[in-house]
Amino acid sequence: MKISNYSLNYSEPLSSGEMDLFGFLSLCGQLDLEGASLHIRNLPDTRAELLKKIRRGYLDNGLSVSMFSVSTNFGLPESQHEAELAKAREAIRVAAFLGAPLLRVFAGSPPNDGDRDAALRRSAAGIRRVAELGAEVGLPIALQNHNHGALCGTGKEVIRFFNLVDHPNLTFMLDTGEFAGSRGASGKARAGLAKADYLESIRETASLARYVRVKFYNPRADGSEPWINYDEIFDILRGVHYQGFVDIVYQPGATGDDPLAAIPRIIGFLRSKIEVDDSRPSVARAKSSARYAGLETGKYFVETAARRERSLVFLEGPAVDRSGDVYFTNMSEDRIMKWSPKESKLSIFREKSNAANGLLFDRERRLLACETNGRVTRTDMQTGEVTVLADEYNSNPLGGPNDLDADGRGRVYFTSRLANRDPDKGNVNSVYRIDAPGKVARVLHWPNIDKPNGIVISPDDKILYLIDADGAANRARRVRGYELRRDGTVGKEWLVYDFYPGRGGDGMCIDAEGNLYVAAGLHRRRGSSETLDTRPGIHVISPDGKLVAFAETSEDTITNCTFGGPDRRTLYVTCGKLLLSLRTRIPGKSLAGI
Repeated sequence: MKISNYSLNYSEPLSSGEMDLFGFLSLCGQLDLEGASLHIRNLPDTRAELLKKIRRGYLDNGLSVSMFSVSTNFGLPESQHEAELAKAREAIRVAAFLGAPLLRVFAGSPPNDGDRDAALRRSAAGIRRVAELGAEVGLPIALQNHNHGALCGTGKEVIRFFNLVDHPNLTFMLDTGEFAGSRGASGKARAGLAKADYLESIRETASLARYVRVKFYNPRADGSEPWINYDEIFDILRGVHYQGFVDIVYQPGATGDDPLAAIPRIIGFLRSKIEVDDSRPSVARAKSSARYAGLETGKYFVETAARRERSLVFLEGPAVDRSGDVYFTNMSEDRIMKWSPKESKLSIFREKSNAANGLLFDRERRLLACETNGRVTRTDMQTGEVTVLADEYNSNPLGGPNDLDADGRGRVYFTSRLANRDPDKGNVNSVYRIDAPGKVARVLHWPNIDKPNGIVISPDDKILYLIDADGAANRARRVRGYELRRDGTVGKEWLVYDFYPGRGGDGMCIDAEGNLYVAAGLHRRRGSSETLDTRPGIHVISPDGKLVAFAETSEDTITNCTFGGPDRRTLYVTCGKLLLSLRTRIPGKSLAGI
């Protein structure tokens, strides 16, 4: 990460004439910063003559133009949008001239706290237009979260706004102090948000961030900020591998220190947070280094850097249909989504998905879904008709169905997870088989397994593989193999691979040669007994139980994967808020009808 300083921090001396922009840039150079950001408000004019001198000022002081900023409000009535667009057009021109990597904008606020939904849609249309204007000159537009009763005051509001705009030139600027619930957030929080968790909003949006602003109000003697938990925030940023600028925004109260005194302290504090030798392995990584030594990753992956397909909220359960479209679950918003790689188009396949998790296409090209709220369903893709395949066992409701696969005869096997461990009080953690709608048999159950998750059948239908993953201390975090008999029951059991004490697998898929592709690992601890010994990514495990390849993923928490593409050599991965893809050398297991 790199540190930048913001011109608005010095608005008073800039407006009074005590400092000019070149003095600001010189100060940033003396502070040994990597960048400086400008607000258009601090420019005395925007003529080319001045802009040329500013560009030279950056160069002479060894600085990057980290960001350019304009304040917009598209929550206003549409009759006032042309004035906001005019501001944006001028800012785009100036930012492009200066070579800024992005332009900061605001979504804005509804007038007089009026109809928020209507204002949200007005604003999304306005920001989409700004994104289009920026795209014309190759300038990304960065939406910043903001309070003041604004339209993007929480993480969920930011995500909803991005989905409404749906433009590839829009990116996100994370302001660490402007989410509702932050003590220092500007303005009074809207009704119901006074006790909102600003850290949770940061967690929800950190993976979207291409620029980060760090707010300070009353820094202590060591430069730390008492109102914001930067220990947790920097942990979140490292968890999503953020490597960009952290831009200082200093907003002292009436009794706050002069920025000339406070900002050097702030810089020292930030250096202590970001100048961590990340190349030095942690204790956990040192202990686990042998696990990842000597792998033959190139034999399994054409590439190890995953491509980002889409970013939403918390993604699970990918499945690919015959045409190559990817269906996956957006669990936080209770939706099944559809991503068309050919068209680069995202759409909603199903609203109110009943907390759908794992998905699978059967031999008749119908979509099967494990609905966490207690059933397994099948959707006819032509008619939309939904058939309930299972919702109870032994006259007791199912626990949360999680993941599923099918054998060559079309029988469906699914995992079920719930808190109950007393068989007299209902069902326990189990693996079930569906032979026909409503005809359900139990294949495995607690205490022989702890907490079943991902499940796949080998290409020859002879092995059932199960991820047994429980984050509690001394519980299973392993992949198990079971002899799968012709009648759908299981026989001999064996340990395939053990991830303990790290985070075990979540979901998995299997290639045509019987190698497992297991989504497992953590970037950072999450309050369980799971350690960081298991690196976050796709672990390729051979049929004889050896880790043979590994591709790291960029964000917590990796959840599942599946094969797709015309040659079934594209691995689609759901990872936190991201849908990723990787090209593989071996195709995925073929399914009849897919």
